[in-house]
Amino acid sequence: MYEEFFALGERPFALLPDPRFLFLSRCHREALAHLLYGIEQGEGFIEVVGQVGTGKTTLCRTLLERVSSDVEIAYIFNPSRSELELLIAVNREFGLATAARSRSELIEELNQFLLRKKAEGKSAVLVIDEAQNLDDDVLEQIRLLSNLETQREKLLQIVLIGQPELERNLSKIQLRQLRQRITVRWALRAFDRQETAEYVRHRMRVAGRVGPDVFTARALRALYRYSAGTPRTINAIADRALLSAYSRGEAEVGARTVRAAARELPGAEKVEGAALGVRNRTATGLLAAGVVIGFLSAALWPLEADSSRPGVLLAPGPAQPEAEAEAPATAIPVRPHEFAGPLAEPVALTDFAMSSPADLLHAEADVTSGAALRSVLAAWGYPVPSAAAISPNAIASAVREVSALRVYVTRSNLTQLAQLGLPAILELEPAPHERRYVALLELPGEGRVTIALDDSKMQVDELDLERFWTGRAFLVWDNFERLPALGPDMNGTAVRWLQARLTELGYMRRGDASGWFDRHTADAVRNFQREQALNSNGSVGPATMIALYRALGYPSPRLVAADGIS
Repeated sequence: MYEEFFALGERPFALLPDPRFLFLSRCHREALAHLLYGIEQGEGFIEVVGQVGTGKTTLCRTLLERVSSDVEIAYIFNPSRSELELLIAVNREFGLATAARSRSELIEELNQFLLRKKAEGKSAVLVIDEAQNLDDDVLEQIRLLSNLETQREKLLQIVLIGQPELERNLSKIQLRQLRQRITVRWALRAFDRQETAEYVRHRMRVAGRVGPDVFTARALRALYRYSAGTPRTINAIADRALLSAYSRGEAEVGARTVRAAARELPGAEKVEGAALGVRNRTATGLLAAGVVIGFLSAALWPLEADSSRPGVLLAPGPAQPEAEAEAPATAIPVRPHEFAGPLAEPVALTDFAMSSPADLLHAEADVTSGAALRSVLAAWGYPVPSAAAISPNAIASAVREVSALRVYVTRSNLTQLAQLGLPAILELEPAPHERRYVALLELPGEGRVTIALDDSKMQVDELDLERFWTGRAFLVWDNFERLPALGPDMNGTAVRWLQARLTELGYMRRGDASGWFDRHTADAVRNFQREQALNSNGSVGPATMIALYRALGYPSPRLVAADGIS
């Protein structure tokens, strides 16, 4: 999949409702505030409606995470059932026995439970998602549940969340009593153009992206036009666009890719200027779209192509430009014919009397990225890939097959690689559009560099090597603690681990470790990065992680630096 290529820890546009990815547009913020206020104030009925894909279920699950611990929640996701089945589901969600119970027994047991909770100072809330699917008699049963009360207050609050059909159902004359009891109402709308762009960037950040935007400004405008700002449609198109860009080795997603992705997905159509959702048929087939995406993702060979931006992490977890040359690199297309066909048997490099890598690059030797990768993996003590030749775009896949290691691709120089201190695969260009790959294992000093292919090593002149080197390097590394990319305003276990290690290394004071990636943490990271000659941006990406693990003494092969320090 494309996660590693775009330096992501997970898919940012999965169709599953995940509260971690909740983007609070103004409308969503107000809806959540209304829900929380209604629950805190003990309102009897609360209603939230929205078109398909506007984020109702995600909002609902976020509500469940944000209510007070004094609130007991029963969450019904699929309410298309009979009156008795609904009562059984409600009691089961509250942890009550449901076997061999009649309707009256279920209601009585629920009433006793609610009274106990009220005596304990707690409240109870029933949340029903997809409520537009409820039959009239079931809605009437829900109204009767709201009659469970003391002389002064309701024992059960009820939240109905559904599509606009719910509002039409409640307008029926036979349901007027229920409608009159709804005291808090809110209608979710789709995003506007600015919110669409912010939503995409938000989900990319939550998924671990640190660094330049992947979607261009024109791509974001196209994404809004084709989705009309509906979150689920945005997810479907954006996910397909990332997959398409990844399969072509493109580091950015442009408007053309978005347009092509929208046309390939069922139900995605262009709705110029729409701001309040999409046409009914736009949402049709979104589930099928998710299935199509999943199928294509599983079937498509993972072409782990290079990025045109420095500091790309080809493994789960985010990246940012660190320890890079200042000028941005341009993408180097990988031509399939360069890797097609059988390769000659490797020739022992020690049989060549060379003072320059030029002879090696034009020799009939195994100078593919597969050979270089075998040398680097051997330094890590892992078995080598069986393939004689490996496209550089598939290096990360080959590493994953035999180890838990990761691959970090960077534009760098020998000084910066020496600072990171790990063996690396270097990409050389002996002639225009030709690529050769060697393993950099040692920097012994005196202007010499030790490179390797398989079990053979040779020393070449540093200046000669740099004459052929494109500046592109593949570092195999181990994310020992499985850290995600870390940056400002994050919190959690990974941030606490980082703060403890920075304190241990003397970059933070013990009292400054708050569990949040705050100003003190960012300053400590910058100080560490400066001492390690890294890009001091205050965020923790792969280069900083590599340097941090090294400073902490985690075991890994060492690239011998020119000063003898490894």
